[in-house]
Order: sequence, then structure tokens, then C-alpha cells
Amino acid sequence: MTELTRICPICLIQGAGVRGHPTRDAEQVTCAQCGDYIISRRAIVNLKSTQHDLRWKVSAWVREFKPATVTAEDICQSLDAAVPGLVKRAERMLRWLRNTFPPGEEFSVNFIRFLDNTQESLITSSSGSAVSGALTAEGWNRNIDEARYMVTEVLCNELSWLASPNNREYQVSPKGLLYLEGRSDAPSSAGLCAMWFSDEVSPLWTQVIEPAIRSAGYEPIRIDSKQHNGKIDDEIMASIRSARFVVADFTGNRGGVYYEAGFAHGLGLPVIFMCRQGDELHFDVRQYNCIFWQPDELLEAQERVKNRILATLGQGPLSPQ
Repeated sequence: MTELTRICPICLIQGAGVRGHPTRDAEQVTCAQCGDYIISRRAIVNLKSTQHDLRWKVSAWVREFKPATVTAEDICQSLDAAVPGLVKRAERMLRWLRNTFPPGEEFSVNFIRFLDNTQESLITSSSGSAVSGALTAEGWNRNIDEARYMVTEVLCNELSWLASPNNREYQVSPKGLLYLEGRSDAPSSAGLCAMWFSDEVSPLWTQVIEPAIRSAGYEPIRIDSKQHNGKIDDEIMASIRSARFVVADFTGNRGGVYYEAGFAHGLGLPVIFMCRQGDELHFDVRQYNCIFWQPDELLEAQERVKNRILATLGQGPLSPQ
């Protein structure tokens, strides 16, 4: 199918490659800022009601989590996502620069503001190649001024991860290279499960969630390593922060599950919502596409969870066992 050059449906920057998907009701997009992604037409319709000054969050979320297909639920989740801390944002920008330019290669950073108020950064290497927009989204920057601040004041002056003799040409500094050494570029392979750990629903873990996560290529981890008596401890919070996604089952209406799912959602992590058929969901989560399961149809539930993970994140890095 012929590729058309037009506006990216997420960030609205012109010059994106957009074409219809051959088998889905979706579009394939190649955008310098948002990256390569597939987006459903329903999500595109939902985006039309999104304020222009909030689209940067969608762009950053899609670039970081790379869902197999950007859905309408992803749009809602990205807009609700908490912005990462300053160090994480700086690290993402540094990692992109390290992966784009070989050690020692200089590159110039020119910031351009377009007439239609769409903002992007233009990064040009000494060899003449150009990559536009990537740093803005990689660093969860709201606009071009924030991207400039992150490059000059945070990455260069404060952290010294970039070196620049003149505030025009830069290179990743030895300090920046050493910081990234030993830190994996690969996203986490952990799929965490938040659920009511009662004998009443134990088959849900053993026959549904654990095998579904594993067959999708991720490592299933259950959040019950410690009894926290209603208090979410630091270890659980750290586990959620390091996860690739969370499966949350609200059967039993447990407050801890709502807390853990909300914490993951606030971080911008994809959350797979589940509940036993007939149990009541809190109104805050009723808007999300929930997988309802029945005790006598666990195999069907396993397949639905696996397919939801694959549709949201794609095949994981681990070989299914």
C-alpha cells in the first residue's frame, strides 16, 4: 500500500509516514517524535478531543511503552500517567543519544518552533544525518523549551552526562557512558499480578494469570511476598516500578489491589483489568475494558488474558514454556 506523508495523529507534527494497516482497522505511523507505531482508528477518533497541550504525554508514553497497537484505552492511560522523575527523564534522553551517536561523535542541537505551535527538536550529527523530535518524547518534555532546558541545564551542566565546549556541539561524556555501563537497555520482562490471595480464587493464579503471562513471553510475579496488613511496603512499590505491566484482579473488592493498580496506572504502566463475573467493580475502574472470568471457564480466561497482553504489549522477550 502506498505510504502517504501527512500529520502524525498523536503529536500533529507534519511529515509523518502514515498508511492503512493491511489487516486491522488501524493505521501504521512512522513519526520522528513518536516513533514507529500502529494506532487503532477508534484511538485516532478519541485523540481528536484531546487538548493540543496534553498530546506530549501520549507521545512520550507511546515512545516508552511501545504497545503493539495504540488503543483508546492506551490514550486514557497515557493522559493519566505520572511524569517520571527528573533523573529517569534525563537517563532516557542520555540513552537515546548514546544509542544514536557513537562515543566521541559530536552532534549539534538546534531547537525549532513551528508556526502552527507544534514543537520539536532537530538533532543533527556531524555527518549530516538528522533526527527530529526524539529527545522531546524520550525525556517526557512538555515542549521544546523544556527539552532545551533538559539538554543544556540538566544533562550538560548539572549531571555532566553531556560535554559541550560552546553550547552548540555536544557529545556524550565519559561520565555519561560510565553511568549507562551495566544498565540494561531492554525493558523489564516482569508481569506483576495484584489480586486477592485467598484459597477461594487460587486457581485464578495457577490456571489463568501465571500461564497467560508466561505464554505471552513475560515473567509472572505475584505480589504477595510479604504480609503488609494493608500497608503497601517499599519492596512492593519497587517491584511495581520495575515491572513491564500489571495484571490486576478486583475479585473480592480488596483495597490493596486497587492501591497497587492505581500506583501502577499513575506510573504509566499498562494495567490489565480483571474481575470475577458477578463481583462489583468500583466506579473508578468501570470505564476500562475489564476481563470478566467465571470459575468454570478458566481455560477461556487464560486465553483472553494472554491475548490482551499480546494486544497491549506484543510478544515478550522470554521463550514461552
